[in-house]
Amino acid sequence: MLQAARNMRANHLLWGIVRNNNSFLFKQKGHRFSKDPFNLTGKNTLRDNGLVQKKAIGIKTLDPKNSKGVGFHVIKKKVGKECFPAKAVERITFTHCRPKNLRKLRNVICKTKYRRELKMLALRRASAMQKNDVRPKTKETSK
Repeated sequence: MLQAARNMRANHLLWGIVRNNNSFLFKQKGHRFSKDPFNLTGKNTLRDNGLVQKKAIGIKTLDPKNSKGVGFHVIKKKVGKECFPAKAVERITFTHCRPKNLRKLRNVICKTKYRRELKMLALRRASAMQKNDVRPKTKETSK
């Protein structure tokens, strides 16, 4: 319990510093947004900010040039590896059909007890990315 209170105070202290000053922050029509790779909603809030939270999840689309299937990458922060940037993130690639990818993503978040409040945000983001990620079909010429 004492450790949780310390972490909460550290998060609030970091949030006070980072809230108005970070490289991912931008304003549009009077609202503040964030382009942080670990931010699922794009809003600049304490819950969604990946710079402040020890556990954060980011979702990115696959590069169409280097991948064969439709899917996405899940990027997770590793706890205790903040001082080692090369080891601080874990990348998981999902390239199966849409329902299977979403089921696997739900299992990654829930079964590992990795910030369950981000479950629905991550599922919505991944679903939207997969829905919009339509590759052009190649036409085969018959001889």
